Amino acid sequence: MSFHDTTFHIGPMKYPEAAPVRHLAAFLFSALLLTGCSTTVTYHANLPPGPAKPTGFPIHVYTENMTVPRPCVVIGTVAVGGGHFTMRGGSAEDETKKIIKTAWEKGADAVQVRSVEEPGYTSGNYSMVADLLRYTDVWETIPITRQGFGNYLETRRQSLDPIEGVWDGTGTIPHRIGIMRDNSRPGREFVGFILNTPDPTWHEGYKKIDIRRGVQPGSYILDYYLDDFSGKEITVILGQNVRFTLNMPISDEDADTITYTKRR
Repeated sequence: MSFHDTTFHIGPMKYPEAAPVRHLAAFLFSALLLTGCSTTVTYHANLPPGPAKPTGFPIHVYTENMTVPRPCVVIGTVAVGGGHFTMRGGSAEDETKKIIKTAWEKGADAVQVRSVEEPGYTSGNYSMVADLLRYTDVWETIPITRQGFGNYLETRRQSLDPIEGVWDGTGTIPHRIGIMRDNSRPGREFVGFILNTPDPTWHEGYKKIDIRRGVQPGSYILDYYLDDFSGKEITVILGQNVRFTLNMPISDEDADTITYTKRR
């Protein structure tokens, strides 16, 4: 390259102008919005843990103001929050999954959330504190075997009430229940109990429905127990029908339609 190909700058050298402080602050604020911290889980035990639940076992989660439908004790408290910096993300659902995982490991039956803190200036993720609960009661179980129930239906064939028998239920989780006469509890004339289900919440023999006759002929009032063991009162008209349908709430927005068809 010749001398004439070279360009010289005469005078003070100009450098790129520095960003004003306010622009830098805005940049840093934007960076904070994009970064957060992956949460860590800490656990404080109040009682010894129980047998671990299998992964996927349905654990019901209640908010602080909700009433847990069964008596229980707090076996421990789990907190989710803090951690090292990473890209901001996560959600209350993500953090709840970590709490449920701890509930499985500690053998809890249910979870009650005590506090939820949304992402803010100091954290890019949700922070949550929840109690792990253990039921202290024993759910009513009908002391009859499948063969014993079959004998019950056979020997009383001529005097059975229309609602007595074996019923197949469709819905989110198909299952089978038996219904037989039982007035061992005040206000109850019949009881429905689990014969078969893949749902690990419900064991064979567990009570599923308390039943009494309604005022109208052929009607029955059902105290139907949902998967969290809370009860819902429903009236059905059976008459000579061999089928009835229930619309059971799953959440504030969804419902599960369960149709029971008499098998025997």
